[in-house]
Amino acid sequence: MRVHWTVFEDGDAHVEGQIFEPESQTAKVILFCPGFPGMGAVHFEQRHVATLVQEGYAVVVLRHCGTRLDSPSAPAMVNNGARLRHARQHQQIHLGGAPSSVEYWLSEPLIALKTLTNVYEDIYVFGNSFGALSSLWSLTDPDAPLEKIRHLILVAGAQGVMTDDPETDIMRIWKAEFMTAPRITDKVSFLSVEQDIETLRYAYQQLPERAVKLPAVMALSYIVVTQDEILKPGDADRFKAAIGGRGQIVHDDLDKPYYDHGLMAHDMPDYPTENFLTLLGK
Repeated sequence: MRVHWTVFEDGDAHVEGQIFEPESQTAKVILFCPGFPGMGAVHFEQRHVATLVQEGYAVVVLRHCGTRLDSPSAPAMVNNGARLRHARQHQQIHLGGAPSSVEYWLSEPLIALKTLTNVYEDIYVFGNSFGALSSLWSLTDPDAPLEKIRHLILVAGAQGVMTDDPETDIMRIWKAEFMTAPRITDKVSFLSVEQDIETLRYAYQQLPERAVKLPAVMALSYIVVTQDEILKPGDADRFKAAIGGRGQIVHDDLDKPYYDHGLMAHDMPDYPTENFLTLLGK
């Protein structure tokens, strides 16, 4: 397996990520879009990437702009010693050079896809937690290259709809006190959390209408964690209904929390890679 860090560029926009490739050339790639603040990236690398590469997939795991390089969390968030050394040598404090925003994060998958579509024939997109929102937003951008995307898998995804009921309104999970908690701000830096909340509100308002237009040939799956501490099964159900019943819901009854190890059920610590491979048709 070959591993290297890269920067995807699209005009002035860019996003960084780690690429894992089989020794032999492959036409298949998985793009993993991380959540909020992004620890799911290293969890995915630790638990699943080696097996996926053994099965013939290249795997690209994105990292958010604004990820801090100057905190004790940096080695876990980045998971690449060479990138950390480069940051030290060049006095870099953040991936991307500065604090970022949710608005920018929503476009990160699109930035990567514009390069990946020129390299691979079959693209599979995994949107984890917030990454479900960013992947859906990016794939429904008018400039999104969709012809090679075979399957979008929303992994413990934070897709949902806005309602008048505080119990079902998806915005219930996006509170300033959560987004500014030390466990978040020691990992990533934002320009304005207040503006980020407004961006999230706008995205959720627009997304069902945008998602309806995804190509019918693109498979869509939702992995819903039964014991999820953040999301509820109804969030996926309501989103699916809002886009015309599109996609299959896969219930994950396996995952449970390990709080002594800093892991929630939402982090899917027990999910076997074989289940991902089944969804991928292997």
